[in-house]
Amino acid sequence: MLKKIRLTLAIVFWVLITWLLIDFTGTAHAYLGWMAKIQFVPALLALNIGALLFVVTLTLLMGRIYCSVICPLGVMQDAIAWLRKKKNKYNYSPAKNTLRYTMLVLACATLALNIAWIGGLIFPYSAYGRIVAAIVAPLYKLANNGLAAIAEHYNSYAFYEVDVWLKSTAALIVALLTWTIIAILAWKGGRTWCNTICPVGTLLGFVSRYSLFKPTIDTSKCSGCNLCARNCKASCIDSKNKEIDYSRCVTCMDCMESC
Repeated sequence: MLKKIRLTLAIVFWVLITWLLIDFTGTAHAYLGWMAKIQFVPALLALNIGALLFVVTLTLLMGRIYCSVICPLGVMQDAIAWLRKKKNKYNYSPAKNTLRYTMLVLACATLALNIAWIGGLIFPYSAYGRIVAAIVAPLYKLANNGLAAIAEHYNSYAFYEVDVWLKSTAALIVALLTWTIIAILAWKGGRTWCNTICPVGTLLGFVSRYSLFKPTIDTSKCSGCNLCARNCKASCIDSKNKEIDYSRCVTCMDCMESC
């Protein structure tokens, strides 16, 4: 039940925030602008204390549920991994902490030195926004123009044509490369990007170690069948030693479904 609720919220949030990013009428911004404001890095740059406290409190309560529901880049990775439609496909792997902390330090340095556009290549919301703006938005506008042409044929003006253009070839190439890299990592290893590259994931990982509600392994009942680990998209369950790396757990609850 908990997994279904989490999954439903994630899908709804993902669809709505994607619409927010591609909407050219202003309708989505009027009702859904708050979704962008609670994204971690935008909230940090805007010094939105309320949003930051919300994310930190949520993490202290339920672990990295932010990464599993609110972050659109995280949900996109889950969608790509789901397309494999292959159960029991993951294995535990030790945390690549050197890489994780290096990326976090570099990301913080770009903010401190006021060169956030470099950090924007790996910050989750900016990376997702770039992908949507360069790849999805033009297709959305083309579809809109097609509907506008059909509606006009029937003397209806429910839709209106808009200009379709790309900001630059470089932006498209960067967006395509970003999506390709993340898609390959998600296809092969689930949440690899989140737990090795994403600075927000690493930062929230420090907090999630102390979360109040989190999955635990009952060592008195665990048979070591490894089903939980093979269903863990974060590859953070060490069933051999009966341990969970909570800094990488994204509270997807797939392990609970299998055991």
